Amino acid sequence: MGSRLIIDTLSHGPLVWTDSLVETSNQMLSLGLSPWKIIQDLIVVAAKTIASDNDYFAKYMDAWKKSGVTCVSWTIGPIHEKPYSYDGVFHNYSFLTHIVDHRKDFLVKVLKAEDIEKAFKQNKKGIIFSFQSLEHIGSNIDLLDLYYMMGVRIMQLTYNYRNLVGDGCTERMDGGLSNFGLMVIDRMNKLGALVDVSHCGPQTSMDAAENSKDPVAATHTFSKKLYDHDRGKTDELLKAIAEKGGYIGVLAVPGFLTTRSKTTIDDWLVHVDYIVDLVGVDYVGIGTDFYGFSLPEPLAIKVSEFLEVLGFRPEHRASFATKIEGFEDYIKFPNLIKGLASRGYSDQEINKIAGENFLRVFRKVVR
Repeated sequence: MGSRLIIDTLSHGPLVWTDSLVETSNQMLSLGLSPWKIIQDLIVVAAKTIASDNDYFAKYMDAWKKSGVTCVSWTIGPIHEKPYSYDGVFHNYSFLTHIVDHRKDFLVKVLKAEDIEKAFKQNKKGIIFSFQSLEHIGSNIDLLDLYYMMGVRIMQLTYNYRNLVGDGCTERMDGGLSNFGLMVIDRMNKLGALVDVSHCGPQTSMDAAENSKDPVAATHTFSKKLYDHDRGKTDELLKAIAEKGGYIGVLAVPGFLTTRSKTTIDDWLVHVDYIVDLVGVDYVGIGTDFYGFSLPEPLAIKVSEFLEVLGFRPEHRASFATKIEGFEDYIKFPNLIKGLASRGYSDQEINKIAGENFLRVFRKVVR
């Protein structure tokens, strides 16, 4: 695993929950606090601990090494009582910057493709700062320039709901990109930011693919043909992304891959196989979307009861309490790679899916 470049195009990597952090979480739950407020406060405690406690940091590094992952795209904005708000972005950017700034011996803030390669050669871990919504820019397009200056390199246009750019995938209707959205695409192309359409509605996604001068990405998605779910992408859209020279990361969220109550790595592999057969192995990768799955079970259950704040409805089966068998913890990431090998993918093909395909697109787009 250590000799293979692995990029997870949507994840915060491993989190280490000490007995103290779990106890604090349970105490806050007993007080009836919002689970979003709890994770907002706990992540700050965790960030300070990563930055200052060498014993804890040793465990954190060990978890990273066991995962085998070289680089992740870490979303800025969701870990907050008001997810994807301006306040949420400020909060998340602050704690993530604190971690990276204090652990430069192990973590690399990725600004260009060469930073990922450097991290790989030096046995460090790359962190790409990314957005999963542009709601927080409102109508101020110039904020894109400032966020790019701050180091944000992947920008998803919408989350599940509508914003001024376009429509999300769980909106009742999808009118596609707005005029403002077209301006956003043009500005992102000029800046060198990767356009992400993972949570965008069908027409909004297609509009982005057709109007972007650069390749676009669905960093964490799956086949809608295999499982008819709002978060999935149609064959037509997957082909459009690939024809543009883009990237499709296949997620590992149980409720998004199958209707069965028990989800295994094979269910993930079925989507990988299907998309590879549809568009070719050169455009497919791994974007696990392993976010709330790191939470202690009581907190994961409680957060899952409040996912409507993110635009999910019951039929979307979005829960942090259920996990993929064989990938219950981020340190089990190697099982995904083993799964690819079990399906007969060659070592060269696995290298492409594991990280090389995304690196190619990132190098082309991000300047």
